[in-house]
Amino acid sequence: MQEIIQIAASFIGSLGFAALYNLHGKKLWIAGVGGMICWGSYLGFLNLIQNGFITNLLATVVATAYAEVMARVQKTPVTVYLISAIIPMVPGGTLYYTMNYAIAKEWDLFYRYGQKTLMIAAAMAGGIMIASSLFQMYSQIRVYYKKRKSCQKT
Repeated sequence: MQEIIQIAASFIGSLGFAALYNLHGKKLWIAGVGGMICWGSYLGFLNLIQNGFITNLLATVVATAYAEVMARVQKTPVTVYLISAIIPMVPGGTLYYTMNYAIAKEWDLFYRYGQKTLMIAAAMAGGIMIASSLFQMYSQIRVYYKKRKSCQKT
């Protein structure tokens, strides 16, 4: 039951964030679904893999793939859907505690939370790079074979 509440909250959070980008109608709902898919995949991977870095990486790959596909279908920039989709995974809490412990000069806790924050951010950046690169490669291969096929007909 807790997972369902988290997924619903991620939908609402992503929906609200997409509204900041002035998305309306169908595109707004698609962006909300992106956040829901991202957080749902994060929870699913977390149950399968007990490694935070890999879990964040894979969930971000899923979110980026969703954003890339929806951007093509809706003829909208990828970043609109991508940022809305990954917003539930942003390590806001750990970043807050990192800064809080730095101000309090509790360096051991600062180091621990800072390391976790950087790990999540690096996993998210890596996931975006992997999925975007794979999608770009797929698109280029598809164009290549279309050109090759049309050249063979003539």
